[in-house]
Amino acid sequence: MPNRIKNLNSVDQLFFLMRILAFIGGLLWVFLSPVIKENLILIYYIFSFFFIYSGLLYFLIYRFPHRISNLYVSVLFLDLIFIFLLVYLTGGYHSDFYLAFFIFIALHSFYFGLKFGVGVAILSSLLYLGSGNFEISSFNFIQLGFRIALFNLIGVSMGLVSKKESLDKKRIQNLNKELELRHIELEQERDKLAKILTGIDAGMVLLNTDFKILWVNKIIENWFKPFEQLKDQTCSNALWETKDICQNCLVQNCFENGAIETFEFDREFSGKQKYYRITAAPLYNEGGKIDRVLELIQDISEEKELQLNFIHTSKLAAVGELASGVAHEINNPLSSIAICVEEIVSTLNDNFKDVNISAEVDDCLKSIKNEIQRCKRITTGLLNIGRKSKQRFSQVNLTQLITDVVLLVRHKALKENKKINLNLIDKIPLITGESDQISQVLLNVLLNALDFTPRGKEITISNGMENENTVYLKIIDQGCGIPPRNLDKIFNPFFTTKPSGKGSGLGLAISYRIIEAHGGKIKVESQLDQGTTIIVQLPVDNGNQL
Repeated sequence: MPNRIKNLNSVDQLFFLMRILAFIGGLLWVFLSPVIKENLILIYYIFSFFFIYSGLLYFLIYRFPHRISNLYVSVLFLDLIFIFLLVYLTGGYHSDFYLAFFIFIALHSFYFGLKFGVGVAILSSLLYLGSGNFEISSFNFIQLGFRIALFNLIGVSMGLVSKKESLDKKRIQNLNKELELRHIELEQERDKLAKILTGIDAGMVLLNTDFKILWVNKIIENWFKPFEQLKDQTCSNALWETKDICQNCLVQNCFENGAIETFEFDREFSGKQKYYRITAAPLYNEGGKIDRVLELIQDISEEKELQLNFIHTSKLAAVGELASGVAHEINNPLSSIAICVEEIVSTLNDNFKDVNISAEVDDCLKSIKNEIQRCKRITTGLLNIGRKSKQRFSQVNLTQLITDVVLLVRHKALKENKKINLNLIDKIPLITGESDQISQVLLNVLLNALDFTPRGKEITISNGMENENTVYLKIIDQGCGIPPRNLDKIFNPFFTTKPSGKGSGLGLAISYRIIEAHGGKIKVESQLDQGTTIIVQLPVDNGNQL
């Protein structure tokens, strides 16, 4: 019950207080004032009746608080009868209990409004006149008229106050609704802004005129430190770990010039070189002065790496074309030398049949001839790989192809003290494909294996039949292996773990697409510190030209 009373509005609480004061004050007044004995008993009955129906009223309010207005109207006439009888039995026009009409009219006018209040005032006036048996004389006419006029004045004035309060309440409610809608819109805009700031793959830092950090987004916290550790520190100290203001500081220029500034620079973090692009934009206050600067920090390390890889790839392409041209130029004199050697051997055999030619001279000539042929195979291989030709699928001998490619890298292997073992089966089915492209794949994989194989270790190349429709080629190195987290990335374009400038990250990506275009598969198996196995699977020739 006490909690329900607390939930009542101020007027409802006044109604409740009025009943308590009316009951207690009325009994005290009756007890202390001289009242006719017969009337005293009736008054006690009246107060008992008032107490009973008031208790019933608040019991119903407790059970049905949403119907409180209807319950007030229901007891309105009981309250009027109670006041009328109290005034009537305590002296009529001379009774002080007529003051209860003032309070009653004021509360009902304020609670129910102007019309209802005027009606209660008129009804109260009639009952007050009736409490004195309508004995109006010249002596009490003015006094009665003044009191009745005051009844109606209170009814009208409190009704008007109630009406104004009701209008003000509605206005406040409308303002609260509008404020709530604006608050919801503001929350939505804030959430939208937060999503935008989070979605931007760039750091944002808000700085004051002292170059101290006021706010950062989540990206900055992920890159550097939590906001609590960055707050109120200068950006140079908190982000770039320098005590002094950076040379050509963008923020300083921004405060001085009021223009948007952009700058790129690099820093080394945890042994890794990082590249950043910073854009600083001025923020103006209401007075038109710059009091904040917003920095947009973009990590462009991958972009720089792509640029370096592109330059490196362009260099490789240029070197490839140069090597192709050099191979072509070398091939012609080699052909001439080979012809001369053949002529020397033929002349010796024809003109000096009876002369015992030194075995040493014969071996030298054979060695020259063999080395010339080997040089021609190397230059021919370079020409085939570097040649830009139309894609023409034909029958390809995979064993011969890998043998030719090994010739190209054998010198590199010997120079680096690495051994290449060939465990090849000669008689395996031919495959259908573009020999130049498959040579490029084998060269890419073999060069990768050489790069990651330590000195003194071996690379083993083997081939065979996976099944009756598929041949395979395995290149097994004894290198450092590939971390599990990188296994799914090695065929991605521009992914490389080699130092900057040592690899473009394109070789395996191109190889993957070439093998896929040939209807084959290229797979990798690796364990850390135990080496890596690259498996190339290709379909056998089915007798049909693709």
